[in-house]
Amino acid sequence: MPLFSQTKGRGVVGLSTAETLATVTGIAVAAAPARIAALRVKTRAPGTIVTWNHVQAFGPDVITVRSADDFQTEDDVKTPAGKHHDPLGKRVLTETGQDLGTVQDIEFHATTGHIQRLVLGGQDVDGERLLGAGSYAVIVAAP
Repeated sequence: MPLFSQTKGRGVVGLSTAETLATVTGIAVAAAPARIAALRVKTRAPGTIVTWNHVQAFGPDVITVRSADDFQTEDDVKTPAGKHHDPLGKRVLTETGQDLGTVQDIEFHATTGHIQRLVLGGQDVDGERLLGAGSYAVIVAAP
């Protein structure tokens, strides 16, 4: 299972042109089930994303999409794709208000995008516990 830290900076290649179209800069997550909703990517246009359903393959060297037409802006998408939904570096709180630490990394399934675990400083949190991610914190179910 890959870690997001190994994904950041990876190229996004278009299958129709075999050219690098973008570089991964961040992620957006969604809950119920916990999954990667979109990859934030660097292109010429600011605020560009590729939703997970447009990812054709998630390989060890690059991520592939059909073409540049698979890119969208954060404003065009109904999934939580903005910077506020990127959990990396955010504090993790349980639904009862307990501070568990800060998200340092995320382990996910390369085919489905399902989050397996949140990697914190001193512990890991099962991805199924993810309830939401926002501008202030990531909220997880209490154990």
